[in-house]
Amino acid sequence: MRKYWAMARAELLDAIAEKEEILIWIIIDAIPVFVMGSLWLANSHNLVQVSISEMVTYYLVVMITSRLTEFYFDEYVQDEIRDGTFSRYLLKPLRLPWLFLPVIWGRRLFENILLIPVSALIIILFRQYLVIPDLSALALFAVYLVISSFIRYSLSVLITTAAFYWEQTYSLVHLRWILEAVAGGYVLPLIFYPSWIRFIPDSLPFKYIFFVPTAVFIGMISVQEAVASLRPALLWMVGLLLLSNLLWKTGVKKYSSVGG
Repeated sequence: MRKYWAMARAELLDAIAEKEEILIWIIIDAIPVFVMGSLWLANSHNLVQVSISEMVTYYLVVMITSRLTEFYFDEYVQDEIRDGTFSRYLLKPLRLPWLFLPVIWGRRLFENILLIPVSALIIILFRQYLVIPDLSALALFAVYLVISSFIRYSLSVLITTAAFYWEQTYSLVHLRWILEAVAGGYVLPLIFYPSWIRFIPDSLPFKYIFFVPTAVFIGMISVQEAVASLRPALLWMVGLLLLSNLLWKTGVKKYSSVGG
């Protein structure tokens, strides 16, 4: 029995040493409960009026947007930083972290080929409910797809960079997922959120990942509103690109000086 107590004590000490990551995990678990509970309480007597066509099209476009703009290199590069195999990138004439753009785009090309029949099936099954955008909305949607893609790229770079400084960064990947889902509008359009919660996603870049592009596509927000939102969206995109690139360079220097 003593050996089992010793193992339990060892795990307890590990948990105490990793208290920051555990706290992040708890926050991650609490966010959906807090947001969705507040949402339905606020709207129990005054639900936002949205048509079935808008909701069906919203989730179809969100799915396509997610696949077209996704970056997930932060999930595996942080492991390479920890085990030292990341050095192989530094031994080649490659420009990091920009290297991950063509790497992910190449893989995504094949994935999106597989997305075509799935999307076609959904369109056929729900064709009577779909919203067809006009050319101006479609053009703005394309612009926001580019913005969404570079914002998600920057966030992945920032999370990967954290591995240069902090050993336990898996929780940050999941934190990004939950923020993209909840504050980005993947789970639910942000127009359903009560005003006192809506302030939070409106102050963050995540709404430009899913909600704004999709809302423009289906007409949930007007073309004029979408054009007005371009400036803050571009500022977020450029700011995150510059910040992620700066921190990456600092992190690589730290990694080189320690790991050789």
